[in-house]
Amino acid sequence: MLPIVHLLSSIIPVILLFPIYKYWSFVFLIGSWLIDFDHYIWYFIYKKDFSIKNAYRWCRDTHMKDQLHIFHVIEFWILMFFLSFIHILFGIVFAGMVFHLILDFIDYIYEEVRYKGHKSTRTFTFSTWLRRN
Repeated sequence: MLPIVHLLSSIIPVILLFPIYKYWSFVFLIGSWLIDFDHYIWYFIYKKDFSIKNAYRWCRDTHMKDQLHIFHVIEFWILMFFLSFIHILFGIVFAGMVFHLILDFIDYIYEEVRYKGHKSTRTFTFSTWLRRN
């Protein structure tokens, strides 16, 4: 899913959360939008290039298998889940991550139907990625 779609989609929950959590509701964006920063991290490690524009193009166009997007793996989600019981900050970030994952899942289903068999290029667990690499 395009970063702008994630950002625009995340604004609605932030507006809904604002009356309850005030400025803490903007933390939701960390989980729902900035979680995709791991795509840039993967690009930087793989290509050794700092360009955000090049990273965006490469991530959009590449179909390289077994990419490690560290903020998208189940181990990171479990960590954030438990941290959410420690402080509200982590809880709001985790809620944003769940929202992000729902959007990614909807996009994945759309791609599956549109391309008839198009599969995700990322690994879903860090341990699986370690075994393969």
